[in-house]
This record gives sequence, C-alpha cells and structure tokens, in this order.
Amino acid sequence: MRAAVWLLMGVFVLPAAAGCLYNPQTVSCEDGTVLFEDECVTGEWVVVPIDFMSYDRFEVNEGDLVRLVFNPASFGHYVPESFQLDEFGISEQLTEEEVVIIDFLADRTGEFLYSSTGSCRVDIPGAGEVVVDCAIYCGETENGRSGMFSVIPTNS
Repeated sequence: MRAAVWLLMGVFVLPAAAGCLYNPQTVSCEDGTVLFEDECVTGEWVVVPIDFMSYDRFEVNEGDLVRLVFNPASFGHYVPESFQLDEFGISEQLTEEEVVIIDFLADRTGEFLYSSTGSCRVDIPGAGEVVVDCAIYCGETENGRSGMFSVIPTNS
C-alpha cells in the first residue's frame, strides 16, 4: 500500500508541484541574453516607451527585440484603453492602473500603422479629474490615436 502511495506521489503530485513552482519571470539569463518567449536569446531589449501625446512615430531596426512600455504615469490627458499593431499580431488591452509591457521581434521591415482607442482625462474645476469622451469634451474627431511604427532594414 505504501509503495502505491509513493508511486502516485512520484507520478502525479511532484510533477504538478514542480510545474506550480516554475515562474518565467524568475528565470534569469546570462549577460548578453534576454528572456523572450520563455527562452534566453542573444540580444538586448530596445525599449520603446509609448507616449501618445509627444510622438506618433516610432523607429527600430530589423531584428531588434522590441519592448513596448505603456506607463500610465506618462499618458497625459489621453488615456489609452487598447493598442493594436496588426502586422506583428499585437492587440492588447491597457489599464490606468498598471504598466503593460509587450515584447516582440521586429522581424520584418516597413512602415506599420498602429492604433489605440481610449478616452481623455480632464480636470474640471469643482469636480476634479474625470475621464470623458474625447470627441465630446475635447472637440477631437475620434477617441483614439494612431501612428507609424517603422522597422528599418539592417545591412547584413
């Protein structure tokens, strides 16, 4: 009977427990490598802080490991709720509460349209800061932002 219990523990319980302990966020890679899609790969992140108010064009090089960073502290009056970069299969929901990071490989060259939907944050005297429809309050034509994400060819 004890052998059967130990066998069950070895076959079912221990592997399940080991799987629960695996956390890719705690995996560390050697110098000169980064964790990308659960693997350590050679390279460094090209960090692109997305600021919808100051820039509408972002540029990276072909082959770059790109890390898009959406930090609510930098949103300004435009509050994005989503971000799409279709050519790279990116469609992400964003929040005002947390930093969102999107990693991808810039494996094709060209100019790619990105888009975002969202609302506007305004300070109304007596009411404080509120989030409103940009088209109604700010007079903008849409509740979104768009721009170009350029991947420049490298000379191989």
